[in-house]
Amino acid sequence: MAEGTGTGTETPAVSTATTTPITAEQLAAVKPVLQQQMLVDKAEASHAAAKLDQAADKGKLTLDEDAADALIKAVEHARDQVMDLWKRTSDQLATPLQFGENPVARAISARFAELAVGEDSGAAKALLDLFKVLDDISAALNKNRENTRNADDEAKQGFNKAGGSW
Repeated sequence: MAEGTGTGTETPAVSTATTTPITAEQLAAVKPVLQQQMLVDKAEASHAAAKLDQAADKGKLTLDEDAADALIKAVEHARDQVMDLWKRTSDQLATPLQFGENPVARAISARFAELAVGEDSGAAKALLDLFKVLDDISAALNKNRENTRNADDEAKQGFNKAGGSW
């Protein structure tokens, strides 16, 4: 239901976007730029995950339990969505395109397959890399939550041993 009137009879928005097929030459021309950006994005995400992990190890990452739970849930949801996308698309991406049965058609089909599922630069690999980064972030957040719980429990025990009440 659209916001505003509340009648329940609103028509959903219709997209007028169109897609234009691209040629193998156009794809080949933009591939280096896309690969470079993917490497930069991967490096930045990996660096951020490493810094988060280091902060959790040093006890410098502090979140209250509710905030940590919400953040962990959001990261794990994103991680699971990436894995679901990878599972749904990997076989499709690996399916050879049928341009014909001649050497040029087979070469173009192989090139598209490399762009899709290539070991070092394919879209499927990028999804797995993103999954790994999100998994690392989730692990660091879980570690921080456990460290915080342990510190709170130790403080509570120390306070109680000193005759206070928590």
